[in-house]
Formats: sequence, C-alpha cells, structure tokens
Amino acid sequence: MTRLPVVPHLTHEEIDLRYRSCPDGAEKSRWHVLWLVTRPDQSLSATAAAQLVGFTPAWGRAILKRHNARGPEALIDRRRNNGAAFKLTPPQQAELFATLQKPPPDHGLWSGPKVSAFVKDRFGIAIVKQTGWQWLKELGFRLVVPRPRHPKAATRSQQRAWL
Repeated sequence: MTRLPVVPHLTHEEIDLRYRSCPDGAEKSRWHVLWLVTRPDQSLSATAAAQLVGFTPAWGRAILKRHNARGPEALIDRRRNNGAAFKLTPPQQAELFATLQKPPPDHGLWSGPKVSAFVKDRFGIAIVKQTGWQWLKELGFRLVVPRPRHPKAATRSQQRAWL
C-alpha cells in the first residue's frame, strides 16, 4: 500500500502548537496522529501513527484523508455544541421558573403536561410533555406526592400505644 501524501495546510510547528494546546481529548488524539505524520525528523505513515496513538490503521488513514480534503477544521470534534438551541429566551425562562414556584392553576402539583400546557398558553411555544418534565427536573423540582392515608389507619396516639 502506498503512503498517503500530506497536504501542507499548516507547518509542523503550527500542528505542534495546536496539538499541545488542544483541550479536547478526542481532538488532541487526531492532532497527535497528524503531528506524528508530519514530523520533519522521522515522519511515520498514517497507519503507524494511528497504531501508536491507539487508533485502528483505517481510522489513521481517514484522519489524514479528512485533513487533506478539508484542512485543520476537519480535526475538530464536531460532536460538541451540536444540540438544538433552548426554546425559551432567558426572560421567558425566568418567568417560567417564577411561575413554577407557585402552585399550578388547578392547585395540584406541577407535572410535565402542566408545564407543557403553561408554555403553550403563555409563550405560544409547543413542547411535548416529556420536555416539560425534563425542564422541571433541570430546575431542581422533584415529584413529591404525599402518600395516601388509609381511612382506617391508626392515629398517632394509637400508634404510640402499640410501641
């Protein structure tokens, strides 16, 4: 198998700087493979560099191909910060938190469906009831339902007599 060429998007010193200053572990490992491949004194093949870092040979070749095609941006860990933006603005979040401090309109306990209905009525944003429950948990609320009491249960004084 022939050795993959390296497109010189960055000098070895720039690669070294990015490798040493990278805070993300997955991204740092990719920079390490590229650093080993571009070493001026003793460069390695992508396969050998990948094995030294702990990757499979195929993954080492994939890293180098990606770098050659897209440059340094190809090595960035794209899994970070790829989620959807929060549906409520910060003032809306504050209003929701303040509202959740009070009992719901039906004087029961807040639940996922009740939060979902409140957000739909107040802000016009449709969310599923699971999201309402998730927001309750994220804001520190827990489902605390009083245990039902049997109508024929002993009173406190009767319980003390048994003890």
